[in-house]
Amino acid sequence: MELRDFLTNNDLRLQKEEIVSIIGPDPDAFNALMEYSLSRQMPVCWRAAWIMDHMAEKHPWLAEPHIDKMWNEIPKEHPDGVTRSILRLLTRYEIPEDMQGLATDLCLNWLEKEAVPVAIKVFSMEVLLNITRIHPELRNEFITLIEDQLPFNSAGYKARADRIIKQMKKAADHSR
Repeated sequence: MELRDFLTNNDLRLQKEEIVSIIGPDPDAFNALMEYSLSRQMPVCWRAAWIMDHMAEKHPWLAEPHIDKMWNEIPKEHPDGVTRSILRLLTRYEIPEDMQGLATDLCLNWLEKEAVPVAIKVFSMEVLLNITRIHPELRNEFITLIEDQLPFNSAGYKARADRIIKQMKKAADHSR
């Protein structure tokens, strides 16, 4: 079965784990998934991003050459499923120095917007946590923003926010 066949198969009997094991740690397949995920062709783009994220989870080295491209692409209006999967993938990698400002701005904006899906907000908090490891002076600002958004969000947001805030505060305590 060709890669595009997996992405256009409406039956979806194969789960992402099975698809990843069939594809294997193939850089060419990962490159193709990257292109499909940025294509905006529904449902191919979100399925490709979903599988790409899982491939990167199993084989982290596959995504490393694409981190800058993903950070450059993610601000462009992609479907929510694509943004969610790419952002989830990016939470597992160091943020390149020249992308840290962009990452911070994007994630803060997503947290403040009501219409942004909870999953994107949750992964935005993870990115902000990663940024505080590089720039600890931003912890208090991020904690305040996350706390300010608590009344306007779901239980899932609140649970992740509590965990992220605890990690930020714990890191601040250890740095004293």
